[in-house]
Amino acid sequence: MNKTNNQEFVSKLKKTYSTLAQATNLIIAEEGIPRADKGGWLDSSEHMYQLYKKHLINAKECGAKAGCFNQHGDKGYKYLTGGAENSFNDPVSPYRRLILNDGVQVNFEFLSSSCSYNWLDTDLCGLIRVDLNGEKGPNTYGRDAFSFKVTEKGLYPVGCQDINYCQTDNRTCACKVLRENAMNY
Repeated sequence: MNKTNNQEFVSKLKKTYSTLAQATNLIIAEEGIPRADKGGWLDSSEHMYQLYKKHLINAKECGAKAGCFNQHGDKGYKYLTGGAENSFNDPVSPYRRLILNDGVQVNFEFLSSSCSYNWLDTDLCGLIRVDLNGEKGPNTYGRDAFSFKVTEKGLYPVGCQDINYCQTDNRTCACKVLRENAMNY
């Protein structure tokens, strides 16, 4: 049963990445480069959210309020390696959120107007986190929660610099899962 659930998550991650990458490409085609310091469009979580919302047709708006991402009381999100990660559902978070037609929950985070926020040797403009099965558990990075990075050139799964780093930091498993078409960890 676990193998079946994992394959469902893999399929949904592929579909979600395709949807978000397509929206990113449309935004870049219409608005130009993300770098706000060079006249681009990525200058806040709110603006990022508004541009994606325009291209993610029929997505449910959640705004900046908590409640769009399942909070599971005080448990929040967790890592496969243990520990908690609560940036998805922080009620005072500046992040904006949407729920896609298929129930995938999306969180938009602005990082740097110069696209110089460095994470894993990559300069990022923003980050998009997803929860593939919405209100259902396990709400675990590397299982149903993944991250994508917005760079000057487009949207990419987090972790492509070293797919084996996923074992250490489960927030970086998106690339490994997409490359291997499986959850091999």
